[in-house]
Amino acid sequence: MQEILLVLCAYCLGSIPTSVWVSKGFFGIDIRDYGSGNAGATNTFRILGPRWGSFVMICDVLKGFFP
Repeated sequence: MQEILLVLCAYCLGSIPTSVWVSKGFFGIDIRDYGSGNAGATNTFRILGPRWGSFVMICDVLKGFFP
């Protein structure tokens, strides 16, 4: 039972679109409407700059590391 709960929590954590939240929360835009159209750290880096792209990348790495 504990393993199933852990897998569900990891899945939910991994499904958080960090780049979309950052772009909408701080800039009022949807990152998927710009650049490559991908909601990822690379597109965020290109569109919002190295500071926010690095932030999104670190958050994405931590989402994979913690579970």
